[in-house]
Amino acid sequence: MEMNLNSQHQDNRFLAFDYEQVLELLKHRVIFKGTSQLFHYSVDQLQAGIDLQLEAIGIGGQSSNMNPLRTEVKQRVKESFDKKKDAFDPGKKLNKMKEAMAWLEWYKKVTLKEGGYYDSFKRSEYRGRDAVKSRQEIVKHQRILTRYWKTMVAEVEKMPQREETAFRTRWLYAGTNYRRMVEPLDIAEYYMKSGNTDYVNLGRSEHYKKLEEWRKEDNPSGSGNYRRKSVSLTEDSCFWAYVEEAIINSKRLREGSLEEKENAMAYLVKFGGNVMTMIWSYSVSSEIFQPQSSFMNWWQEYRQDILRCLSNFPLANYMDNEVYRSYA
Repeated sequence: MEMNLNSQHQDNRFLAFDYEQVLELLKHRVIFKGTSQLFHYSVDQLQAGIDLQLEAIGIGGQSSNMNPLRTEVKQRVKESFDKKKDAFDPGKKLNKMKEAMAWLEWYKKVTLKEGGYYDSFKRSEYRGRDAVKSRQEIVKHQRILTRYWKTMVAEVEKMPQREETAFRTRWLYAGTNYRRMVEPLDIAEYYMKSGNTDYVNLGRSEHYKKLEEWRKEDNPSGSGNYRRKSVSLTEDSCFWAYVEEAIINSKRLREGSLEEKENAMAYLVKFGGNVMTMIWSYSVSSEIFQPQSSFMNWWQEYRQDILRCLSNFPLANYMDNEVYRSYA
């Protein structure tokens, strides 16, 4: 009878046990210290670590009566381990991310004659059913990539510094390509909404800022010092935001108040200097010079205003003399 009572007591404790509380406790201990550490554990190491941690939080010891409880807790923790590992494992999703990037690379290639993929993406919803369908497919892959990299950046920020550095070294190249390919699409969507301005300060996602920050830390001197050919992806992923702001400021230069004109001139001088630096270092894609691009439309629309107000504007001279034709 006593054995039955003990057994019943053990069963009741077993059933009422709060596994989530145990997982929460374990999560903050060594076996869950950093997400990237999960990839270095074998199953045996994991089970041994769980044994030690269970004893540390007061569950277990060597009593045989507790073995079923310990076994069950270890199984639950292992399941949590597997889910967490699968959810974060970059290799598991790598093929899907490559497929999504391949879609965007294809889109970039086939829209070159339409002013480039930035402008094609902006205008596609006004160009018929096929264009809309193509845009929807690109948006789908854009969202897949963005969700993936937002998760990756969030996970890296939780890691201890040494793990973070190792992770960044391994994955930053892919993250940089993603940022340079996808952020222009975000910029296009932002400026498609009437009244939106200043994407860099008001509209830019934090994960883009972090990827760019890590890139600069990893390569503080830049990569275009000895380049002799233009890049296929513009290095500054905010380039099209600067162009959109140049269009807004050129309108102010033409129609604004005296103060607005002064501020517009200051912006355009800075913009022109930055663009010339990109051109001299071949760090901007030649697609910006495609006839239907927003950049070329800006120049054609406001050429006279810029030449009249900014006669010593280096970019104005470069464009007016059509030196850009030899850029590619």
